[in-house]
Amino acid sequence: MSINRLNLLIESLENLSKSYQEQKKMFPDYVDFFDAVIGEFMDSFNLLPSIMEEDRISYESVIEILRCFNLIDLTFRTSDNLSDENFRNDSNWQLVRKYAGRALRQIRNDTF
Repeated sequence: MSINRLNLLIESLENLSKSYQEQKKMFPDYVDFFDAVIGEFMDSFNLLPSIMEEDRISYESVIEILRCFNLIDLTFRTSDNLSDENFRNDSNWQLVRKYAGRALRQIRNDTF
């Protein structure tokens, strides 16, 4: 069961780390892909404590995941404009994508 949780987290990080254009192509036009990508990550983030309890990922991976979460949270609390344009070009969202990519690389380097 823990492998499924870890796979959900990895998949959400993969989607979060993609470029705006790649994220947009993942969903049909009628889907708000911003909500889908961020929602998927936030849902899988809630699984992090159980994944950690089972020693499925390293603390280094957790640090990168927490950076993603904290920056997303900060951006939601401080941004007046959460439009598609903002999601595409804002430096915070670019940094979230970078942290997600780093978390993925670290998880793939984890040996358990």
